[in-house]
Amino acid sequence: MNDKTNGVFHTAVESQGQAFDLLQTVTTTARGSAVFSAPIEKGDYLVINAAEVSVGMGVGFGMGGGSGPMPAEGAATKEDAPGGYGSGGGGGGGGGAMSRPVAVIAIGPDGVRVEPIVDATKLGLAFFTMLGSFLLMLRGMRNAGKTK
Repeated sequence: MNDKTNGVFHTAVESQGQAFDLLQTVTTTARGSAVFSAPIEKGDYLVINAAEVSVGMGVGFGMGGGSGPMPAEGAATKEDAPGGYGSGGGGGGGGGAMSRPVAVIAIGPDGVRVEPIVDATKLGLAFFTMLGSFLLMLRGMRNAGKTK
């Protein structure tokens, strides 16, 4: 089953070869047209949007085995078999792709300008993460000084 709905692929992967093919399909999302938009003309300017594209995927397969005598001929269920024998296998995986705008390239009579797009949320998260790490380090240094 290979069904594409709203830009999301839903695919059953039954072998490592199919997993490799799926990985190639997912990584094609990082093509040039995903990174740079088609040029847009606005008056004397030509505007191109630039984006950061991230793709990730993981796939795993496993097999198992068993030991013991084979089930007796005519045994209807495992419980009827004198001993154990078994094996199994399975696999799974997941992945995703995302993009976010990072800059606008404007080409006009004055030349080429690259205007970065600032993500305030990302900067805020980075600041508070750094502040929390700093406070934890300061607390650890203070506690280390008290024990001596």
